[in-house]
Amino acid sequence: MNKDLHISIGSITDAGLKKEFNTDTAIEFKILHGNVFIVCDGHDGETGHGALASKLVSESIKKYFYNRSYKDMAKTLTNAITYANIALFEQAQKDGKYNGIASTLAIAIFREGKLYYAYAGDSRIYLYRENKLQALTHDHVEDHENATNAEVKVLLGKTKDIKFGVCKNPLTVAEGDLFLLCTDGLTDQLSEDEIFDIVSDADMAPEHKCIDLIEFTKEKGGSDCTSVQILEFNTAIEPQKKSKKHILKPLLYTILGIIGISALTFGAIKGYEAFKNRTPKEVVVEKSVINSSHEAKTTSETPVAVPVKTEKQKAQPAKVKTTKIKEPKVNELKQEPVYYNHKIAYGENLYRLALRYNITQKRLIDINGNKAKNLVAGSRLKIPVKAIHKVKAGESFSVISDKYNVKIKMICQASKISESESLKEGQTLVIPLLKKHH
Repeated sequence: MNKDLHISIGSITDAGLKKEFNTDTAIEFKILHGNVFIVCDGHDGETGHGALASKLVSESIKKYFYNRSYKDMAKTLTNAITYANIALFEQAQKDGKYNGIASTLAIAIFREGKLYYAYAGDSRIYLYRENKLQALTHDHVEDHENATNAEVKVLLGKTKDIKFGVCKNPLTVAEGDLFLLCTDGLTDQLSEDEIFDIVSDADMAPEHKCIDLIEFTKEKGGSDCTSVQILEFNTAIEPQKKSKKHILKPLLYTILGIIGISALTFGAIKGYEAFKNRTPKEVVVEKSVINSSHEAKTTSETPVAVPVKTEKQKAQPAKVKTTKIKEPKVNELKQEPVYYNHKIAYGENLYRLALRYNITQKRLIDINGNKAKNLVAGSRLKIPVKAIHKVKAGESFSVISDKYNVKIKMICQASKISESESLKEGQTLVIPLLKKHH
């Protein structure tokens, strides 16, 4: 069994309801034997340019890691952030229009089974493990009691020297771990209990968890820019190979079953031919023997009084009492997932399939085994879905959405159609599995 950890990633940044420009940045990139994940919240200077600040920090860190060796990852992480801070500080000093620009930072590096992290400002990192959500960072703010409105006291780019938070010892990543990186646009609107409800949903892909977090933030009036990244770690289970012994046994049973059925069929045919070829006399004699034995049996037993029906009773047909069975309503039936056979197109990957059908990569691997791990164009994967719906005359997206309690955009995404497209009678729609409600 393969026990290597596989990482699933979700990453979204959004400008919020009121901001004209998104001053947040969220990126991820590969390094030697690892992956780096970054979210930054850019702070405007005297004339704006917060977007430049967050982008410069993230790109400077990426540049620092390019083509370097990492003997001491914790030290390399510290040096990378220091390098980004100086780059932003010097940019602010170079031109008056950039005066005052700064940025927060939350960074996580997964490498060789370990997770290293660091942070500055009020961007946070959470760990979800064993059904508990734990903050790994502490906001660098002036007033912790009123963190939402408190002034941030540690920002990259403000000064040439900066003291930021770095984990002293890396975390050993375990199966089922989930890490969330986010800017304060999320945590200013949602409580940790509300965040927990979404990230703990085992049947939702990381990308969809990010979508839900952003949407829920907006539902609660989120006006600030918001960035979220989710990293999920799971073990992909290799399907066990069947031994020759296990293959031969079912084969032997199949052969014996075929022989048995053939013998029964042959006997039935011979019996029918013998019956068909009998003479009328033989038939009469057999009937007589049967009647005689029946009469002998009834005379040897105690006589039983049989009620005699009148002519009127004989003429009336017997009344049969019927019981009307109440059919359950559609929403009362227990919904079990059905399986949609997805034909793999050239260039498709497991991450995109999980995103499209709102399911985790691990579950696709558990169901399909090596087919999901080694995608081959033209082959098919079994995708668990809520339903495969054939459009009836007059049905609209809203009617179908209400019927299955699944958002229109999720149906369109799974079916690869546009919401503006007109539905046609007989058209097939894929209804993805229901998401957990907030």
